[in-house]
Amino acid sequence: MDSPPLAQHGVRAGAESIELDRTVVPLTDTLRYRRNVRCYLIAEHPTDLSSVREVLSDLGVEVVEPAQAFDAATLPRRGWLPTVDMVCAIFPADHGWETPASLYLELGEAVGAGIPVLLFVEPPRRLDAALFSLPVARIPTNNRVALASQFSLFLQSVGKSSELAIPPRRTDSFDLKLISRELAELRQDFEISGFGEAIQSTARRLEDLALRLFKASGAEVVATSDDEGIGDMAAWVPGTERFIPGPLLVEVKILRKGPVARETLEKLQLYALTRDAPWSLLLYYRWKPAGRISNPKGGAWPNVIVLDIEELTRRLRHEPLATVLNNERNAIIHGLDR
Repeated sequence: MDSPPLAQHGVRAGAESIELDRTVVPLTDTLRYRRNVRCYLIAEHPTDLSSVREVLSDLGVEVVEPAQAFDAATLPRRGWLPTVDMVCAIFPADHGWETPASLYLELGEAVGAGIPVLLFVEPPRRLDAALFSLPVARIPTNNRVALASQFSLFLQSVGKSSELAIPPRRTDSFDLKLISRELAELRQDFEISGFGEAIQSTARRLEDLALRLFKASGAEVVATSDDEGIGDMAAWVPGTERFIPGPLLVEVKILRKGPVARETLEKLQLYALTRDAPWSLLLYYRWKPAGRISNPKGGAWPNVIVLDIEELTRRLRHEPLATVLNNERNAIIHGLDR
């Protein structure tokens, strides 16, 4: 069954609005379930759940909502809950209210009955400590690619029968050539334009190219930044759900010489940890192509992947983005010098 293309949405992040890039990724690239699975879908407060419903429908999962659950004539019940295979609870980003006791009651009933529970918490929302033991996916609920990936992974983990997933697609070679050429032109354009505003213009162009590269690689990306200017985007990359269950936070930098500033790596490490993201990525651009960039000696940043954007563009001609990130993650875990 074909699914509609991803729509462009606005996502709230703290006090600022961030835009979601338009990306077309068919949900048939994820899993579809052979038998009908029923999911009880609840939210902390009334909110738009249309994307969640559509993703579950595309995956062959029947959605049961509170209005149906209270209709005893149409649904069998197990205590407080209807008879379902899983429970999904949504916690929206904006949090100006008290979590209703009924939500805790329903989640407690599900846990007590042995029903698998999955929580979706929209960044930058913080979850109540009482719920820390439950599986959590920290993604915007209008991000259909990330939703499908998380639901697929969760249902596999609880033993639901499924067909094999199609591997993540490779980046289109035409897109790669175009991005590669534009990256090389950045140096020439800057030398012609000079300094001052040209520096800021070059930095913005580099961020745009990084966004295009992730988007062309099948990722869904939001552009965002905190008050200190750390973190240019958050990416959800199909095929990385098992080792990057949340967003990959990305900082894009122009480096004139190495090594990478220790302060930059420490901020990225803290940025990821304080936003419940397991990994962050420093994507740098070498101002002098012949120069070598390295990490500072005597430090350890176990949650930060460091990549040259031009080298990444070349690697994507031969392997998917998910494979590149997995290899870099494994190198960090095993202490290999990259």
